[in-house]
Amino acid sequence: METPTKPLPPPTSSLPDPETCRRARLSRDPRFDGEFFLGVRSTGIYCRPICPARLPAEKNVRYFREASQAAAAGFRPCLRCRPEAAPGSPAWRGSGTTVNRALGLIQGGALNSGTLEQLANRLGVGERYLRKLFQRELGVSPQAVAQHRRLLFARQLLVESALSMTDIAFAAGFGSVRRFNSAIRASYGVAPTALRRRATTGDSGIQLHLQYRAPYDWAGVIDFFARHAIEGIETVSPERYARRAMLEGQPLHFSVAPTPAQPALTLTIHSPQAIPLMPLVARVRRMFDLDANPAAIGEVLGRDAALGTLLQRFAGVRSPVVWSPTEATVRAIVGQQVSIGAARTVCARLASACGAADFTEPAAIAALPDTAFAMPTRRRQSLRAACQLLDDCPEDALLPALAALPGIGPWTLAMVAMRGLGEPDVFPAGDLGLIKAWNALPNNGRQLKDAAGHWQPFGAYAANLLWRSL
Repeated sequence: METPTKPLPPPTSSLPDPETCRRARLSRDPRFDGEFFLGVRSTGIYCRPICPARLPAEKNVRYFREASQAAAAGFRPCLRCRPEAAPGSPAWRGSGTTVNRALGLIQGGALNSGTLEQLANRLGVGERYLRKLFQRELGVSPQAVAQHRRLLFARQLLVESALSMTDIAFAAGFGSVRRFNSAIRASYGVAPTALRRRATTGDSGIQLHLQYRAPYDWAGVIDFFARHAIEGIETVSPERYARRAMLEGQPLHFSVAPTPAQPALTLTIHSPQAIPLMPLVARVRRMFDLDANPAAIGEVLGRDAALGTLLQRFAGVRSPVVWSPTEATVRAIVGQQVSIGAARTVCARLASACGAADFTEPAAIAALPDTAFAMPTRRRQSLRAACQLLDDCPEDALLPALAALPGIGPWTLAMVAMRGLGEPDVFPAGDLGLIKAWNALPNNGRQLKDAAGHWQPFGAYAANLLWRSL
């Protein structure tokens, strides 16, 4: 069995070179899981590079960056390796180009309830131009990508849950059960019921397995959530994270825990009514940073000897994100120049005063009386102004809009970018904790700010690694 001799390629919007793909599939290298897919001409099936099936001859293999490209070329999803369970392509892939931003939004269900025109408006481009970009970069339309994502997500629900066919069709974003049935038959050649593997869920709720690329620093991620948990909203133990939230106006409760003997986390969802699960799964994947590629991150950060020792201690470091950009903004402003414990207390009081399951209605916070804000006057004014802004501010315009408000400095913006938007290359060099952690390492007298310039595009992971060392 061959082993890839080349290092992982840097984040890119294109497919890894054919030789790297060949070696990766022959060794079933898990580092490349989700980085590309392969279609087998002799069987008409497309697979993940880790598929356990018999290895096909190279002459019969065709490589694709996206699963939707393989589907558009006429290949069917493999029933053994389950392409729907592959880790997603990371959000930072392609340096934030329009196509990759669009793919991330489609992954979250943007075209399930919205139109292509609305998606284009969110991206700041015209609908026709967006179509041309997709055709040029991927060879398929945005609608074809969205339809394929619905299909794969529906397949995951069929395998891992006991939801009714009607609920699966709704949760996966299909407009009707008829369209759902038709899509499954066209892709798999069988009725949806033939793909079921489970029959019962009882009172345990809906459970889905969210896979990642190993290694994964669960201890570091759960420690972050434990230290920042807001009483009344989040409950955290070493083995489990749980919280209540609102999604598209509907209340829900979910928990996340490691999946035994698998590179995956188990997401358990409880809701009094059917909810669109695709955007929830996308949010949870972002919260727990499940689409990161630890090998690519380690290759960059490991070039710095000071960080190399930390990478060995904390393999699979991640950059966790809170539930929403709104929540991250509130947390960041409240946390200015106070301890984490004090910030948690204030956030819990604000949430209780609003009677909300989370911070999805920032206008309600802005409307609270002064007595509800246990903070200095200027910080209260900054928080109120930010909450008024958040009530009607697109995610893409959040950071520039916040930067224009008084009392919002570089540290606050960095925390919103890192913990709210999941930006991978944010490094708040002035953070006292980072300075303390850096000075405790054998850094050859280098200043933190100067060293951070060599950690691109993974500054946020370097920050989490340094915080982790404390």
